[in-house]
Amino acid sequence: MWLNRRLILVFTYQDGSKSLNVLAIYKQIAYYVLLFVLSVVLFLSTVLYIFETQITRNKTQIKILRAEFLKSSKTHTRLSKEVQGYVEDLLLAGERVNDLENIVGVENDNQEDKTPLSARLDVASITGAQKSFIMRFIPNDNPLESYKRISAEFSRRFHPILHRMQNHTGVDLSTPIDTPVYASANGVVGFAGNGWNGGYGRLIKLYHPFGFKTYYAHLHKIVVKDGEFVKKGQLIAYSGSSGMSTGPHLHYEVRFMDKPINPIFFIKWNMRNFDFIFTQERNIAWPSLLTTINKLLTGLPPSSPKVLNSKAK
Repeated sequence: MWLNRRLILVFTYQDGSKSLNVLAIYKQIAYYVLLFVLSVVLFLSTVLYIFETQITRNKTQIKILRAEFLKSSKTHTRLSKEVQGYVEDLLLAGERVNDLENIVGVENDNQEDKTPLSARLDVASITGAQKSFIMRFIPNDNPLESYKRISAEFSRRFHPILHRMQNHTGVDLSTPIDTPVYASANGVVGFAGNGWNGGYGRLIKLYHPFGFKTYYAHLHKIVVKDGEFVKKGQLIAYSGSSGMSTGPHLHYEVRFMDKPINPIFFIKWNMRNFDFIFTQERNIAWPSLLTTINKLLTGLPPSSPKVLNSKAK
């Protein structure tokens, strides 16, 4: 057969001759070319398979992320409406407190009031039931069982990370990671998460009655959810060092009508020194607030204007 034929070239020299098998060389060249082509095809097939697998995986992840985004958008819309309702209620409560303060003859903060608070507020007349109500719904006592020290006070300070002067709107309570954190008053969870929140890291915002809020920041683990009602002393999180933090601690804030006030007074306030807060924190109209609480506990609920109008007719 043709395959069995060989082309042999013989080169003759003075000292001898040399033969060359041409067909064997062609076979060797063809073998290497075929091996190269097969390697290229195998490599391209592997690369295409990897690309196709990665594209399929990316498409699946995109679908999952899109579904999560839609779910988050719906949740965000719902929470925004709820928060807006909270804000409107707080603003309305603030207006009612200011109106009540004017009715009972308490001067507002824009006027200089030289009268001592003790002269306008009879703490001794507050009943045990009223005190218990106040201590349940207004932030008080330590949100931690204990802490090592106050590493940063409520003041203007040089930020250790941003390296600029700015207001520190709470107190930093130095404590090991995973120290239990408790709600300092009854309320509802307005926010519990780890979104972009100004460096707070994992953060819980609790909304309390009468315009109060408390913030618990740089947490390691959160155990409550948005919209959940919590009681004073309930476990809500564990301390950590998330966000813009230089070490394990709890950043704790107390706000009134969304304005930060010194939380150290509220941390030191408890049933044993009930009148402490009234002599230390002067940014709150305590007489009108206590009058409102007294009416809530002893008076009848106000009638609806519709009922009053129907009776008048």
